[in-house]
Amino acid sequence: MVDSAAGVRLEELDEDTCWRLVASVPVGRIAWNETGGPVVVPVNHVVADGAVVVRTGAWSGLERHVDDSDVAYEVDHLDEETREGWSVLVRGPAEVTYDGAGTHPEPWAGGARPVTVRVRPRSVSGRRLVGEGEGDARSGG
Repeated sequence: MVDSAAGVRLEELDEDTCWRLVASVPVGRIAWNETGGPVVVPVNHVVADGAVVVRTGAWSGLERHVDDSDVAYEVDHLDEETREGWSVLVRGPAEVTYDGAGTHPEPWAGGARPVTVRVRPRSVSGRRLVGEGEGDARSGG
């Protein structure tokens, strides 16, 4: 266990590692802007064809506000005891479709989720907090 922040360092992650980490967890948060300000909601996802894919309900805020708009998708993991963890941010335009084609996650929440939202990455970045002595050889997740 690391006793202080002095025993933890921050390292940048390469894009391949970022995608591996995003694919390793089922839930992240998608953020977009509405007229009332930024909105962030948790959703489950899959990584498919170089994009983050989520499902949502018809007439949801997500469906109504993100098509052809820039969004951010964030996924992370944190161990509070060791103060180690990672965070990945995918930013780019969202595409809303209604055909249900392609790979998409099985929604966790009840109710119909007929709308697919794909986040096409314009940028992918990530950081990891690691204890001193740990390094790039450490596997993700």
